[in-house]
Amino acid sequence: MSWAAESWWMTTDEIDRGFVALEEQISANRDAIVEATDAVQKDEALLLARMAVTATVILPAAGLEVMARGKVDGSGEMYDQHYYPGKMLVLARTEPMPFRPDNPEKAVTDQFCVLTADGTLAELMYSTDTVLVDSLLAPIAPEDALGVYGPELLFMLYRGLRQYLEGQEALLDALRTTLEYLHG
Repeated sequence: MSWAAESWWMTTDEIDRGFVALEEQISANRDAIVEATDAVQKDEALLLARMAVTATVILPAAGLEVMARGKVDGSGEMYDQHYYPGKMLVLARTEPMPFRPDNPEKAVTDQFCVLTADGTLAELMYSTDTVLVDSLLAPIAPEDALGVYGPELLFMLYRGLRQYLEGQEALLDALRTTLEYLHG
């Protein structure tokens, strides 16, 4: 027997009350989902901030010198390059925004999230015209970074720390082997 045949006895008022109860439950669940999602994202942001501070120890070994600006010659080669002070970890890349926040006349050609030497997350935006490549390095809050670049940031920091630890372990093993050889 079908559901319609089994519920022939329900009145329109009963169906309406059931429908209202369903709407209320769906709304309550939606609100609870939004609240729980916000809590998880807040916890992700706290984790990202902690990981960023911890990862600053690997910057001298694993970080890159990042170009701030440079010129392009007729053959497309870079010259007269200037770099940001300190090394950085490049964590993620995203589709570039249409223009830079500091100068709406400059289109963004590449956009990255980086970790700076002081443990700050920042957005690095490059603009290129026919002769000059320059950039904007602007701090970004962990919550905003996760919103733009996604949880890949957490993975990249974890991966960087893990690889650094593996390198330390290999170095310690080599040093212990050397000491063992030297001292008999």
